[in-house]
Amino acid sequence: MKSNSFVSIIIPTYHDWSRLALCIKALDNQTYPKEFFEVIIVNNDPNDQVPANYYLPRNMSILSEGKAGSYAARNAGLEVAKGEIIGFTDADCVPHSDWITNAVERFSTGNVDRLGGKIELFYQNASKKTWIELYESIYSFNQKKTVEVLKGSVTANFFARRELFDKVGKFDASKKSGDDIGWNRRANTHGFNLFYADNVKIGHPARATFKEFTNQRRREFGGKKEFNLNFKSIIKNILYIPYLFYVLVINKTWSLLLNEKNVPLVDKAKVTTVNIYLYFILVFEFFKLMFGGARVR
Repeated sequence: MKSNSFVSIIIPTYHDWSRLALCIKALDNQTYPKEFFEVIIVNNDPNDQVPANYYLPRNMSILSEGKAGSYAARNAGLEVAKGEIIGFTDADCVPHSDWITNAVERFSTGNVDRLGGKIELFYQNASKKTWIELYESIYSFNQKKTVEVLKGSVTANFFARRELFDKVGKFDASKKSGDDIGWNRRANTHGFNLFYADNVKIGHPARATFKEFTNQRRREFGGKKEFNLNFKSIIKNILYIPYLFYVLVINKTWSLLLNEKNVPLVDKAKVTTVNIYLYFILVFEFFKLMFGGARVR
């Protein structure tokens, strides 16, 4: 692949213009030549107008997608993207200045189909993390593990050759969460390779408050959990609550105590408390959805 390949960056956004502005500024300052990349921002609420005098460089455009969900928005971006390489990030991310350059260089060095790049968390005050930021620092966005162990990549920092979407298909727009990994697993079945790129970096804000954390986890849970009335589904749902307790409380606490040797005991206690809190939040969400409640967006 050429070192001056044309790249399309796709960013879904939903009521997040202020943080998107920081992402746009970082993309405007890329070392990769502007004539070789475009940025397609997909507004996932057509009724939410772009703010007046919003800064948008010439190689960037905003389109709207009325179907709810970031995967529907990404698919809308794919429909118009002109790049040989497609890159994805999120509205709240801040790409490093050489993000695109390093990705293209990696594609040009050999047989590379997909790249998952490094995601670096940043904090409101790194020396005094909130309870939620402590939780995020331990559990969130381990992209290296996601790529090398789970054989997937989150779309906060992901690149793929354009032709993969022609062969694998687009994202599952019926999903509200989880199809970044799902799409990559479908790509795996086609034999397309996936590599982790430590120098293809973006910054991602750690969630800091219980409100942010609760909304995100409920939204993620609702995007993945399905309820059916067949016998197999009913049995799975009966077993889900004790399984959830094992995963979130017993297993995570045990792993935290054994493996995070550099984390002070008081911080481990805080993170364990967040895990217990998360368990009760998801149990509440489980029963709400089971009885027909609305999913969080």
